[in-house]
Amino acid sequence: MSDDGCPTDGLHAHFDAFIESAVVGLRKPDPRIYELVCRELRVERPRAAFLDDIGRNLKPARALGMATIKVNDPDQALRDLSALLGIELG
Repeated sequence: MSDDGCPTDGLHAHFDAFIESAVVGLRKPDPRIYELVCRELRVERPRAAFLDDIGRNLKPARALGMATIKVNDPDQALRDLSALLGIELG
């Protein structure tokens, strides 16, 4: 944390896009947040993958044409993402 106590300080540099629900006024599973992230990343929805451990958060992403992976086990999620991308991630 920074001096002002913001828990996200310093994280922005590690990501191509950093969307904070409280800042943009949107939360999952609102489809608009998935659309916003795709716009920020300049990625067409059919070329995006969304991973989450909550099924109701996956449904809107899938409805928008995104690939989705339910994360119950991180190792399995990596295998699923590897298969989706066609590259070894592990």
